[in-house]
Amino acid sequence: MFRQTLYATVGDGLRLAYADSGQNSTPAILLIHGIFDHKGTWRSLVEHMPDVRCVAPDLLGHGQSDRPSLFELPPEQRYSPDMQAAYLSHFVERMGLESIVLGGSSLGGGIALRLFLDYPDIRRRTRALVLCAAAGYRQPLPGYIREMGGWLGSLLKHPLTRSLCERTGLLSRGAQRSVARCFFDADRIPPLLVEETLAALRVPNAFMAYQLAARNIMPPDLHQLSDRLSEINVPTLIFWGREDRIISPLSALRFSEDIPNTQLHLFDHCGHAPHIEYAREVANHLTSFLKQLTASN
Repeated sequence: MFRQTLYATVGDGLRLAYADSGQNSTPAILLIHGIFDHKGTWRSLVEHMPDVRCVAPDLLGHGQSDRPSLFELPPEQRYSPDMQAAYLSHFVERMGLESIVLGGSSLGGGIALRLFLDYPDIRRRTRALVLCAAAGYRQPLPGYIREMGGWLGSLLKHPLTRSLCERTGLLSRGAQRSVARCFFDADRIPPLLVEETLAALRVPNAFMAYQLAARNIMPPDLHQLSDRLSEINVPTLIFWGREDRIISPLSALRFSEDIPNTQLHLFDHCGHAPHIEYAREVANHLTSFLKQLTASN
């Protein structure tokens, strides 16, 4: 299980919060969450892998990590996937993770791909990839991301608006909807996940960071990145829910065709969060995958 929240300084004095299961296993799994999410999304999965070291950071601007204004960067780079990948590469070095499995959910999966393809030192350290409903192909943005990047994000950045939403319960209901849209079966939503999502919304500058992340979520070089998937030369494990309403399961099939050495697992009656809805099953597949990986090395 995860220990308490820890912090690592990753450059410019900025801190990434992270959780570490603390196991002395090699390779360690680096788990990267998606947009508007946090490290707590991995808790259910990690509980079913007691012998595996799992390290889960909060992306900059998310969870308990810092939320700087980043005025020194061009607007299109602030909280972009490329910027997140750069800070995560520093995090991997800072943590001394020499042998890793890169894992990512949704946007985090896209960031994992970017880390592997664009950072030679990360590629050297990486033994395998795990993609969970991962972003990697151009698609229409879901409405809630467009709204957060536009009028809704602008509205919620104002303290008076946030205060009103807090008093009327709108903020709490917003956190519940944010989590629920990722699930097929609402009964599988861990209550703590909703509580942590709400706590993240209450942090100063939360909506500033979320708005910028939403505006810059689609990298301009996304076509070039997807064209390079054939360069991936490590085993890749893919999980997807057949009822995913955020990123189509067709992307799972595309990944399995474009990446040379893949294993694909599709789950019936499952939405955008198979690592939570089917945590035990995903953990079993992942544990078996890791055993195969270590046996072949």
